Amino acid sequence: MKRRVAVLVEKRKIKLIEEEVPQLNEEDVLIRVRACGICTGDLYGFLGYPVWFTLPSLLGHEPSGEVVETGSNVKKVSKGDHVTALGGPGFSDFVVVNERYVEKTPSNIPFEYTIGEPLACVVNAVRILSPRIGDDVAVVGTGFMGLLLVQALSRLSLSNLLGIDVNDERLKLAKYYGANAVLNPKEDDIVKEVLSMTENIGCDIVVEATGNPEGVSTATKLVKQKGKLGIFSYHPNPVLVSLREWDAKGLEVIMTNPSRAEDMAKNLKIATQMLSKGVFSLEKLVTHKWKLDEIQEAFEYASGKPSSYIKGVIVP
Repeated sequence: MKRRVAVLVEKRKIKLIEEEVPQLNEEDVLIRVRACGICTGDLYGFLGYPVWFTLPSLLGHEPSGEVVETGSNVKKVSKGDHVTALGGPGFSDFVVVNERYVEKTPSNIPFEYTIGEPLACVVNAVRILSPRIGDDVAVVGTGFMGLLLVQALSRLSLSNLLGIDVNDERLKLAKYYGANAVLNPKEDDIVKEVLSMTENIGCDIVVEATGNPEGVSTATKLVKQKGKLGIFSYHPNPVLVSLREWDAKGLEVIMTNPSRAEDMAKNLKIATQMLSKGVFSLEKLVTHKWKLDEIQEAFEYASGKPSSYIKGVIVP
């Protein structure tokens, strides 16, 4: 069986190649890819920024689809099941993934809204940061991942859940998904407003989800003494931070990316359970779709950061 696979061969150049689908081992699942999300990390690689992979590189690690075949020892899923997975290459017609990193998804939800890897990353962050009932929490950056964080955090009975961004349309979505207040640094004195809402103390937890060096500085200003600063987004370039400010506040600075995860397979399982319960909803967040043979065009468009773009998916 043949498949098409997207390969980033050099900066700003993606090529589709044709190859044989890998053979299944006893615990593998063959998935027909129906959708795969475009990760910001993929876009960084496309633009030539330092990333965790080297070129040429197969692309795509946010696949969802349906099971075509299973290895002889697979028990978790069966042929025809709708699933999501951790693994790649997701920008392909078919992908082979060990069953440990595959989870069922609701068959009534379109595949483009069941891409599980971003949800697993959000679950990972929330579990690491461990917010408590009654905490004041802020999410700085309400793009795709920030809005998923808001969705997850909104179920935790926090005293305040704040969304902070310079894009008013995304702030409206943050309110829609459960933030009780939103602030725009271009329009609001966000430090003053946060102190007003938190009895002049600051937030127990602030999650930086901007991918912008200025976002780290903004997030730092909002954390209370001895609070937690979660660095959620990936920063391809060095970021200048004020260690003096971190030191003065006695901050607990926590990296919340998958490298810090205890078990991403478990995070994916939790994420798909939350998806089934309606905690996560991607319908308003997936704003653009392209076919697999349009992937070069898709990356060119998405890397330009148009204001209307939140999340794009490739639909083979």
